[in-house]
Amino acid sequence: MYNSQPFLISAATLWALVTLSFFMLDATVNSRPPVAEGALVSLLTVYLPVLALSVFLLLFLTRKRSPIEWASDFHVDITRARPQLCLVCAYLLITQIGLGYFWNTGLHFPGPEVYERSTHHWHDVVRWMLLNGVFYIVIPIYWLRRTGLHAADLLRSLEWRRNAWIIVAYWALDFFGPIIGGVNFFSLSGQQYAVGVPTSIAANTIGAGLPVVLLMHVILIPRLMVLFDCKLTVIILAGFFYAVFSLFDPGVDYSSAEAGALSVTYIIMTQVLVGMGKATFTVVTGNPLIHFITLHVLSARIPFDTEMYANVVAGFQ
Repeated sequence: MYNSQPFLISAATLWALVTLSFFMLDATVNSRPPVAEGALVSLLTVYLPVLALSVFLLLFLTRKRSPIEWASDFHVDITRARPQLCLVCAYLLITQIGLGYFWNTGLHFPGPEVYERSTHHWHDVVRWMLLNGVFYIVIPIYWLRRTGLHAADLLRSLEWRRNAWIIVAYWALDFFGPIIGGVNFFSLSGQQYAVGVPTSIAANTIGAGLPVVLLMHVILIPRLMVLFDCKLTVIILAGFFYAVFSLFDPGVDYSSAEAGALSVTYIIMTQVLVGMGKATFTVVTGNPLIHFITLHVLSARIPFDTEMYANVVAGFQ
């Protein structure tokens, strides 16, 4: 195993420097990318609470758990873990730049050039699902099968009953949090719920959920865990990995060097923290699907996206 302390200190220092850089640059501009509006409020009311509740609190509550057999459960060859980590990091960065540059596609629909709710179309959703599905589901599954990992074997090793309290508590936190914060959800019509909820789950599962599950939680985290002896080091490194997924998310702007710098620094400042929250669920439970339920597709994305997807489907009819 590597000495975790230098990696942990370096990663934390990098995040702090990027955050400082964002606010220094933000103070000098008159306009900013949509994604970076209200940055300080978002950091204090959303992202830092995610860090506290989903990382530090969960690490404390699960501190007495027995170690997880990462190598055997996820079929990790320890002698090849390091080059495989380099491979998955390079793959994510290259594909994100390619998808964002050529197809304006990010992890979360609708991508960098569509930020108004009234401009979504069903063919944009399908294209987004297909692109992310091919690059982040089909190809990773093919690679994982070549390494010897089979879904049935992995699913049999997951301890759902032991983690039920985590699932219930954190799902409720992430589901009702956005609604309390003002997201319009309980005022929708019955037809909007009937159409929008399953469409949101299906689209986000293919377009965003499974891509993160496979690349980050099934490939990246188990290999980090066999190389580092500190959970927090793994969590923060996984947070930086997740931030790469967001380089072309809605609201970013790369039309100028200034706007691009604000977009990238904002993403690192905020999405590293979100990624740390997602990573913690897998690090403490060994279950790569819990974050999918508690801090991703089956929680916050339903309040956020139900009305949008109901409108998308209505436009298709």
